[in-house]
Amino acid sequence: MDRYNEQIIKTYRKRMAVSAITSSVCFGLMIGGGAAFIAALVSWLFSFNGVWVAVGTGLGAAAIAGVLLYFLKFRPTDKQVIRQIDRMGLEERTVTMMDLAGDTSTIAQMQRADAHARLENVNREQVRFAFPAFTIDKYAKIALAVALVLGVGMTTVCGLSAAGAIPSPNLNDPVRDNFILVSYWVEEGGEIEGEADQILSLGEDATPVVAVAEDGWAFLRWSDGNKSTERTDLNVTADLTVTAIFEEISDEGDDEDGDSLDQNTDGDYDQNVPEQNEGGGDGSGSTGGDGSDGNGDGGDGDGGGGGEGGQEGGGKGEGQGDGAGGGWSDSNQIIDGNTNYLDVFEQYYNMAMEILQNGGELPPELKEFIEEYYGSL
Repeated sequence: MDRYNEQIIKTYRKRMAVSAITSSVCFGLMIGGGAAFIAALVSWLFSFNGVWVAVGTGLGAAAIAGVLLYFLKFRPTDKQVIRQIDRMGLEERTVTMMDLAGDTSTIAQMQRADAHARLENVNREQVRFAFPAFTIDKYAKIALAVALVLGVGMTTVCGLSAAGAIPSPNLNDPVRDNFILVSYWVEEGGEIEGEADQILSLGEDATPVVAVAEDGWAFLRWSDGNKSTERTDLNVTADLTVTAIFEEISDEGDDEDGDSLDQNTDGDYDQNVPEQNEGGGDGSGSTGGDGSDGNGDGGDGDGGGGGEGGQEGGGKGEGQGDGAGGGWSDSNQIIDGNTNYLDVFEQYYNMAMEILQNGGELPPELKEFIEEYYGSL
């Protein structure tokens, strides 16, 4: 490449370098504005006086991004300069001239002379058109404007917040970590009396709540194992969520084991419970206290009784002589032929007490069972 060609490329490279620097600065400011916005936003959210941090972050990001963009993307090369020169109306004469730079043939010399003549005749308008100072498009200009507005605006907000002119969300406030949320839930079958959702300070006691069953339901327990309908959680140091669990009571009065409470065959009384004073007894012997057997199926209670009978049974009572069978008979404590009242009474009694405590109404068959038990004593 001769000295003339080198001078041409150097001259026009300077023009392209101006455009490259302008583009690098614009895109660098775009990146710097975004960085300043993020830094100012974080400072404002966490109530940190980061005005100068945002400014420094924005300027630093803009400078670094601008330099990197120039050397990695926008800096012009010789080929780019030559192609841009041809855009001034030379119709690839410059590219051809550079390709034939070392050729001494007559045709090459004539081509170079023609290219030089055309370069000497270009006017300022052609140069300005081919080598503009700004080469970024309108969308890049819009993005630059938005980034600058956001960066400057958020930095201003951060400064006003630091000066106390406007409030800050202060997400880093340690007091927020001292709040405890306590929730009492019900899935079905009841409701919570009291404050179901409570916000407490760390270590504070929750207010009392009561799990109340609806009609046809019975309270079983809380999800954390507590079996008391009323609870007061003390010294709460962590979020707490518990659920009141209720069990539906079936129409037939089934207990938790699935056994029906209705053991009557005609709906009036329990067919498996023996009649009181069933049968008379003819026997001899004496009963003295608790444990002696005597002939006769005696009546209910303490006392003497006489009668003729053919059943032999164990007597628990007082009486002497022939036919003395008065007293409390074991047969009166039997249901369904082999189950003692005392084996199931406690289970039925606890079920009845739980229903009454929860404001429910005893099923007729459960009420009748308890009454017949006391009537048989």
